[in-house]
Amino acid sequence: MDETGQTGVLMSKNSLTYQICRTASELNSAEDGYKAVVEGLGKNITSKTGDVELVKTVQVYLRDRDSRVLGGVVGHLFGGWLNVSLLWVDEEHRNRGNGTRLLRIIESEAIKLGCRYAHLDTYSFEARPFYEKHGYSLFATLDDYPIGFSKYFLKKKLV
Repeated sequence: MDETGQTGVLMSKNSLTYQICRTASELNSAEDGYKAVVEGLGKNITSKTGDVELVKTVQVYLRDRDSRVLGGVVGHLFGGWLNVSLLWVDEEHRNRGNGTRLLRIIESEAIKLGCRYAHLDTYSFEARPFYEKHGYSLFATLDDYPIGFSKYFLKKKLV
């Protein structure tokens, strides 16, 4: 409990409250808050950039005959860029071209939807060489994220 006696709610001097969400139920109860922040930020962005399509999501999944997901890639498109936010292939199906195929498919879809560039991030214990093999180049590094490791930011020109 906090100073108001409610979990996750802080009162300020001007009678406004600050809702802190940490659990799934707290996040579900605050879905309207998330929507308001996204819409507000979107309005702010379009007021500066003009009529630009805000984030569009593209997802590609690798499935077996029983429809179980064995891998997938999730991308978000904005401002002519594809952000590859997630790419994963089940260990049993790695090193068989599945990651390459997922990446190529989402890049192709992004190009069809008007993207000219792509960017992503990965960790020092993950797939930086994989992405570099596919034309991505390092543009930033965040050290000790998590401590003892690095997070790499890479980009690529699609067309």
